[in-house]
Amino acid sequence: MKTTFSTNNGSVVTIVVDEDNYDATVLDQVGNRIGAIECRLIEDSMAPDGYYLKMTNAFLDGRNRQYLHQGIGTRCIELLREETGFPICVSKNDGIKQYDGSHLTGDAPAFADKLERLGLVFRQ
Repeated sequence: MKTTFSTNNGSVVTIVVDEDNYDATVLDQVGNRIGAIECRLIEDSMAPDGYYLKMTNAFLDGRNRQYLHQGIGTRCIELLREETGFPICVSKNDGIKQYDGSHLTGDAPAFADKLERLGLVFRQ
């Protein structure tokens, strides 16, 4: 699924959601990659449908970080939830790389906190 998104500062980006690979890639207006939100499917009998997505990487700092704090990451998470139908989990911020390769660095801890406050993700 491909959609355009107007950022907080009025720029327009394209978000490409790959529901088979559980990621959302963000491109600028001329097709340069800005970054992506990547997840992996986790089987868990306690999850509502037996599965959830675990956010393993979130990086939208390409193009000299000009697209950070523009609402893009939040929109990517919303689209991933809509397209896949799975809830999304983020790691607790303990500074340690998790068994699945996920860890929060840079702006990611604050981003994960915001997503949790908005009810878009859960912590595990």
